[in-house]
Amino acid sequence: MKEDSKIKEKIEIIDELEEGKEESKEKNFLEDLQRVQADFENYIKRVDKEKDRIKEIAKAELLLKLISIKDDFDKAVDINNEGVKIIHNNFKKFLEEEGVKEIKSLGEEFNHNLHEVIKKNGDGKITEEVQKGYMLNDKILRIAKVIIGGK
Repeated sequence: MKEDSKIKEKIEIIDELEEGKEESKEKNFLEDLQRVQADFENYIKRVDKEKDRIKEIAKAELLLKLISIKDDFDKAVDINNEGVKIIHNNFKKFLEEEGVKEIKSLGEEFNHNLHEVIKKNGDGKITEEVQKGYMLNDKILRIAKVIIGGK
């Protein structure tokens, strides 16, 4: 009988070990599954950020091309054609709605991040803007080309 009880004890120990082994496998599987899920969620976030970055680049490239057209309108407005002025104002409004802002240059101190000096007539503030600069949100689309100092 002693041997039977020892055998039963050993069988119970083996059963407990097998149950523990199964629980450990389940726990490891669950942890692996949670890691895979977290990795997938991080992947989705990276993809979303990359898509947003690509959209921003595409938008900046488009708006940069449109700004060149606006430059032509700026020149045409000087001719005093009322129809061109209306188109110019509408186009300017469109750019503003898209987040494009002109960089203020005239009368400002030179800032190498915002301005490119085309001509320097001494020191001082910007006296003439040869080509306007533009920003999209906080990013520079095109720096302003300026003249510094007296004329």
